[in-house]
Order: sequence, then structure tokens, then C-alpha cells
Amino acid sequence: MLTRFRSRGTHQGELWGIPPTGREVEITNMSMSRIEGGKMVEEWPAPDRLGMMQQLGVIDQPSG
Repeated sequence: MLTRFRSRGTHQGELWGIPPTGREVEITNMSMSRIEGGKMVEEWPAPDRLGMMQQLGVIDQPSG
């Protein structure tokens, strides 16, 4: 099964060594899941971490 969803939040605490910025971020997530016997038994999440880092100002946005 493939699921796509968005997450929103405010960076209020340290994240991966990045001090809080107070910035709001919205990222797209995709998650692939393996279903067995009607239950999810494995999941492989794939959040847009690059987009999140750009919104936090840690990585520059591409110009163009």
C-alpha cells in the first residue's frame, strides 16, 4: 500500500543538532507499507527531508 500525506509543525526544539528556529514547516510524506493478513507488518516512510531543511533555512533554496 502507498500513502501520501502532509505534515505541518513549528520547529520548537532541537532537531538533528539544529537549534529551534521557530519557523513553520509543511512537508509531504510518502509511506510504503506491506500488508499481511489484513494488518500492516512493515513500513518504509519517505518524508521530504530536503524540503524541510530548506524551509528551516539550513539548506539554501535553489534559484531559478
